[in-house]
Amino acid sequence: MAKSKKGGFFSRSFSLPSSRVRKGQRIERNIEERQEEEEEIDEKELHDVLRTIKTLAVNAKKDFKKKKMYRYYCEEMIDRWIPDLKRLLRIRSREERRHREEADAQRENDRRETQRELRNFSKGYDNKRNRTDEVAALKNKHEDELVRQKKEHDDAMTALKREHQKEMDRLLAEKEKLLTRLSQTAGDKLRENNPNFSDLSDPYRPTKLSEMFSELYDNQWTDAMEILEADRQEKRAVETLLNILMKCFELCKESSESQLSSLRDACCGNVKNDKDNDLVKSAKKAKEMRREMATWTLNESRIYQALWEKLEESFGKDDVEKCKLYIQKCVQCCWFMCVQDPALQLTVWTIGTKMDGYNMKSFTKNGQYVDFSVWPALYLHKDGPLLSKGIVQGTNQATV
Repeated sequence: MAKSKKGGFFSRSFSLPSSRVRKGQRIERNIEERQEEEEEIDEKELHDVLRTIKTLAVNAKKDFKKKKMYRYYCEEMIDRWIPDLKRLLRIRSREERRHREEADAQRENDRRETQRELRNFSKGYDNKRNRTDEVAALKNKHEDELVRQKKEHDDAMTALKREHQKEMDRLLAEKEKLLTRLSQTAGDKLRENNPNFSDLSDPYRPTKLSEMFSELYDNQWTDAMEILEADRQEKRAVETLLNILMKCFELCKESSESQLSSLRDACCGNVKNDKDNDLVKSAKKAKEMRREMATWTLNESRIYQALWEKLEESFGKDDVEKCKLYIQKCVQCCWFMCVQDPALQLTVWTIGTKMDGYNMKSFTKNGQYVDFSVWPALYLHKDGPLLSKGIVQGTNQATV
């Protein structure tokens, strides 16, 4: 009986799977084999497992009476080698198949979920791309219209700016013209009967004439002085040059007054029949004309010739010829002085006049009194403010 148990327990049918299986089991196994037919069995490993199981079975049979060894062989076979055999033979229990099916189902669900997400993403991407294409199409469709409208707008703005700038330039020019007229009118009213104010645009205004008068003394007077001192004493040379200057001023004053009278007659005609207001306007206009044509009078008229002849009569042809450049500059300065309204004034001092530091400055000697005048003082008008100091030789004697 024991032997029968041993033989039955460790029979070959227990060691290897029996070929006598149920039809359903065979079908199930065939299905599993078809599902995993791509996997191949490692025959060498299978034979090694079978050999090990057989060895364990033989050892267990021999040591059946030794409970510990028997138990060890059985546990070794059950826990290790039989599962390896199942693995190699693709034998799975129901629990394993269930877990495998659940894993497959989970993977299938994950795959479907991934595909669904991918489809959603692809759909969203396609929608976005379609919208982008629509925007690009609309942009291309209306791009020419936008360019045309922008060009029309720019042209309109440019034309408007040009028109505004033109209008602004016109208004500024008109404003400048009105301001100029206002300034001229105000200046005329301010300068009328008031010689203290002058037109700053006039190159021959009193302050400029004062500078010209000082340059005459520094340059031409000095040159003429060197020439005359060659044949006469210093005092006599100084007196000659001073007398020439004062004679030029006297002759220019007479000629300017004569010219003014002629201009007034030309403007007014018969003076007796004109009203007082018209006479004042005509006289003012005549003075303006005389001042405006002062340069022409010096350059084009015969005033130089007339003055030259009178100076030769007074000082002799020899001295006039020696002082030619000096006389030309004297005539120029004196003429512009005399055509001012009112005329500028030259003043010299007689011998014995007390020295006045405000109106005079010394020549080569200082003193309390005037010995002789060297250069006249220049005033804005008669009894007017001083423009340029006179130059005198000083002495401490009251009379000489």
